[in-house]
Amino acid sequence: MQQPQLKVDKQVADVKEKQLVLKSDKFRNALQPCLDMIQGFRPEEIVCYGIGSLATQVSQWQLALVLLINEDLNMGMWAYDPVAIASDCETLDRFGVSIIAENEQAKRKVTKRTAFFMPHCEEFLYNNVLSANWSPESLSRVLIIGNHLGRYKDTQSSEEFATKSPFIRKALSGVTCTDLPSEKLLGLRNNPFAFTDTCVQLISGTLDF
Repeated sequence: MQQPQLKVDKQVADVKEKQLVLKSDKFRNALQPCLDMIQGFRPEEIVCYGIGSLATQVSQWQLALVLLINEDLNMGMWAYDPVAIASDCETLDRFGVSIIAENEQAKRKVTKRTAFFMPHCEEFLYNNVLSANWSPESLSRVLIIGNHLGRYKDTQSSEEFATKSPFIRKALSGVTCTDLPSEKLLGLRNNPFAFTDTCVQLISGTLDF
């Protein structure tokens, strides 16, 4: 069995290696519109939900991506995932990411401009972010990097969608999004599927509240 410290060292090295791949010209250049959108939002913190266990390749790619996003911003970063264990928390700490102490169920009400990094999270978590911040003032402080919110409307009946995700439904008319680049640009033999169907999304403050 791998010793805990060796496991953390390997996870850190693996994430750093993936950061270098993400900085390859093709992917980094294609990512620029997303970075411009995020930087234009001027976030004051980044909150990561659902990155998962950093023993997995997908989670390592996702962490590498959010670290790249924060490279020029240099914002405080926070993270929570219910499956995270001690080695994951230590790995995150090595990268300057603070651990959220309890499961917020993504119901964090923002007090500053916050970028939520939530690739491949469950539908209800996106709805909870919006529900907790359902006012013009709060929504103006929210940016979501995650699944296309509009996809949820397309994959279920209108009645089911309205029942399960009323705040996503109400937000859709005000969503502006920029897609992340295709993972094919990484030039890997096998795509990691770490941020497929992922985009940067802002929600207009002109919705019907």
